[in-house]
Amino acid sequence: MSEIIEKRIGRYETLLKEMWAASSKYLGTFSVNLLVERVVWEVSLEYKEIELLQYDQNGISCAKMAAKLEENPDLPVEDMFIKFITRYVEILARLLGHERAEEIKKKLDEEFAGDPAASREE
Repeated sequence: MSEIIEKRIGRYETLLKEMWAASSKYLGTFSVNLLVERVVWEVSLEYKEIELLQYDQNGISCAKMAAKLEENPDLPVEDMFIKFITRYVEILARLLGHERAEEIKKKLDEEFAGDPAASREE
């Protein structure tokens, strides 16, 4: 796998794993799995490739997505993940309350330093 693709997907995979772990503390693994399934379904209406996201009770992985990106580097990965994360946090806010969702949103903002296009600069 090329280093650029590894870096692009790696950032999002790390972020998704952190979101999974933090959400599991409040909701439990089963509920987080259902939440991810719901968000994948919603986002897949626009970005079919999000269905390559692998998740189960053990966590989340972007390995299949990385392989697909290797085949087609023009996939709109950033837009797809931003939509996924935004929708995930919206639902989480309803489930956990605004205050907890703001904590997660703040962590996301710190991770991406307010620039979701940062990974496009490679």
